[in-house]
Amino acid sequence: MPSRPSPPVHNRLQTLPVILTGSLALTGALLVLLTILLYRKLSRNRTAPSDASPQHYQCRRFSYSQLRRATNSFSDSSQLGHGGFGTVYKADLPSGVSLAVKVMDSSAGALQGEREFHNELSLSSRLSSPHVVSLLGFSSDRRNRRLVLVYELMPNRSLQEALLGPLKCEELMDWRKRFEIATDVAKGIEFLHHRCDPPIIHGDVKPSNVLLDSDFKAKIGDFGLARNVQKSGGVSSTPSMRGTVCYIAPECGGGGGGGVLSEKCDVYSFGVLLLVLVSGRRPLQVTASPMSEFERANLISWAKQLACHGNLLELVDKSIHSLEKEQAVLCVTIALLCLQRSPVKRPTMKEIVEMLTGAFEPPHLPFEFSPSPPMGFPFKSRKKAR
Repeated sequence: MPSRPSPPVHNRLQTLPVILTGSLALTGALLVLLTILLYRKLSRNRTAPSDASPQHYQCRRFSYSQLRRATNSFSDSSQLGHGGFGTVYKADLPSGVSLAVKVMDSSAGALQGEREFHNELSLSSRLSSPHVVSLLGFSSDRRNRRLVLVYELMPNRSLQEALLGPLKCEELMDWRKRFEIATDVAKGIEFLHHRCDPPIIHGDVKPSNVLLDSDFKAKIGDFGLARNVQKSGGVSSTPSMRGTVCYIAPECGGGGGGGVLSEKCDVYSFGVLLLVLVSGRRPLQVTASPMSEFERANLISWAKQLACHGNLLELVDKSIHSLEKEQAVLCVTIALLCLQRSPVKRPTMKEIVEMLTGAFEPPHLPFEFSPSPPMGFPFKSRKKAR
């Protein structure tokens, strides 16, 4: 049987473009399909935070519509404050209970707010201390990509407003109240460092993150920058992150070049806060004052100068009444110990609480802070100088 003749060469050449075109079209269709699938997956990942599941967090999920009604549709009249990634409102529930509602901005271009929401939710939901603001729950609005954290209401707002606002709060003119606040804050940070497992670094200790209840008891809030401590080679550390200028320690990025964040960064920040609490001044207070006031512009430098001259009480806010001088000197001494440049030399928060409560005698100030003896020429030198 004769073999079947092969098709002419020119026929094969004519079908080749058809095959190539079909292959390219199929490949293009597959690429388009893969792109669509990838886009949908990424979209789901982006919207997932706005639909946070209560199974992931051990706290209550509030109805968003209920919170919207309780804040009068998040009106300006209900606003308590505004931060970098959210606004805090007062929510009055029908039951008569009032709450603080923090609405995080999670729109496109504000993903940092979304990350802080989940970070704060995951950490705060497992904290229980009388010195830490209680997180009661969360909520979300998927349509408008709004993320909400619900806290206990602190009626007297923040230490920043009460102490450094336009009108100083009368209750803070009493030294005993300021000393109680210092002790409360120290106990709050000590709880995070020594009573949590794993320990927690707050990362942004400052007056605006210290909130005051109806009795002016202080509690630490805002855990958006907080981190769990990672143990590595016996040294507690975690990658550096941003804090607030004037409060962040040099090794934690205070110099602008990043660094390593540890519990001792919170200790440094507490030292700055303690000076602010004692003096009633901001860490950096530049005004159109006479030249004699210029040296006081940098609160930390001024405190160190006063220590060298043996005059720590000069730092104390003149508007304070019922001053306990020994306690005031103790607070400034502890602050300077916290502000040592070397993290290793700073005390732990446990030691600081013991100093403030009288259970532990504070060590002497470092040599560079000690009062200097009056300088004089040696006898022979004075003779030659005549």
